[in-house]
Amino acid sequence: MEEKAPRGGYAGEEGSAGASPSGEPRSEILTDWGLVRRIQAGEESAVSDLYLRYHRKILSYIYRFTGDRAAAEELAQEVFIRVIQHAGRLRRTGSVGGWIYRIARNLALNALRRRRLLRFVSLDEPIQLEEGEVNRQEGIAAPGPDPEAASEKNEREAAVQEALLRVSPAYRESVILCDIEGRPYREAAELLGCSINTVASRVARGRAQIARLLGYLTGREEA
Repeated sequence: MEEKAPRGGYAGEEGSAGASPSGEPRSEILTDWGLVRRIQAGEESAVSDLYLRYHRKILSYIYRFTGDRAAAEELAQEVFIRVIQHAGRLRRTGSVGGWIYRIARNLALNALRRRRLLRFVSLDEPIQLEEGEVNRQEGIAAPGPDPEAASEKNEREAAVQEALLRVSPAYRESVILCDIEGRPYREAAELLGCSINTVASRVARGRAQIARLLGYLTGREEA
């Protein structure tokens, strides 16, 4: 099913060959900055195009960051409302994706501060991936001949998710982008607006925090 645009969003078809009404050549239309320039020129279809390009990624990112599905749905919509509101003033000083992710990060952090979201993430709650929605247990371990081993894997995953929600936000976002979403450090650095070395350091520190927390959460504290 085709995804709908956010509140205040628009729907439309991709432009035909040649230049768009914004004056962008055809080769520019499908780039993020090409879409932003089309939005700045008042082209409604470009809003829908940018939304469809990033919505699922942003929804997944916020969900993993907060551990709250309802909050992630609401905040993802708010992200694109802000994109629509502020795209007209955006200047080419970085990546469009990084700008959108930073909006998502700020909204997620504000939600965490307001709601103190450190709750347990249910294995039965579905998560949104690029290919569609899957059950968390289905994504962790396929049914096998050893139910006990599968149960242990599920318990381990639950502990990892709980630990992730307790990791410092700066480290958590790097772990989500690099270890969970599988992005290269260079791409994560571009999205976060920092150096590759900073991302590598945050991932390492995040992993260390998760490892330490797993000891606490499973009753095996380090000596």
